Amino acid sequence: MLPNDPFRLLDQRPGSTPHFGWGSMAALDGGSLAYLTIREGEHNKGRYWEVGVIGHGKGGACLAERVVDENRAWDASGGNDARFVIDKPYSRLVIDWPVGVS
Repeated sequence: MLPNDPFRLLDQRPGSTPHFGWGSMAALDGGSLAYLTIREGEHNKGRYWEVGVIGHGKGGACLAERVVDENRAWDASGGNDARFVIDKPYSRLVIDWPVGVS
């Protein structure tokens, strides 16, 4: 259990890669902060995006692990179990949270 409800962290610093265009979901615990981030990669099946958690402060690593644990528990319980398809002029964005896939 996280010490508080996740909140929106608006971050526009150079070098920062927030999870969403508006910022990232984050958690606080005393002087520690943990937030979701994303990085893009590519392998033989094409491009992919990997979500991660970054922690700051004395207990930042521990808080980041707690955020990871909560996200895994959310995913194991079905997560959003949703699929969104957004057609764009030159591409299609598909977001899928299938049940039981980690």
